[in-house]
Amino acid sequence: MSTYCSFAQNTKRVEQYNYGKNGIDYIAKSNTGKTIIISTFNSRPTIKDEVAMNVFNYFKEKEPKDGDKITILVNAAIVKGTCKIKTKGNQTSVEFHYETIEWNDGLTEVYTTPKFNSTTIANNDD
Repeated sequence: MSTYCSFAQNTKRVEQYNYGKNGIDYIAKSNTGKTIIISTFNSRPTIKDEVAMNVFNYFKEKEPKDGDKITILVNAAIVKGTCKIKTKGNQTSVEFHYETIEWNDGLTEVYTTPKFNSTTIANNDD
């Protein structure tokens, strides 16, 4: 008789990505007439709504400054990024730019800016 024992290993993997969803995800209006617009950039569709709501809650509770790096916790991941905050009149725009996503399954995604090749699209030598 033999005994077989196996241990699952949660391996850490790091991958780069250079695409994601960009756009307005949440808009809130306060009793005082102020409007807060939460936008996310380089986001992942499966977590973008939860991240946007948590960015809004973070903004209300901690009042980050423009350029602050913050960490947002969601059910499936830990998301780190930078807040860009602009206020004009009664409107405040909070942009959260994803930088890293540490998924619960051990995968870490790191956003990298896409590199474009300069190519000639059309030859206009008429």
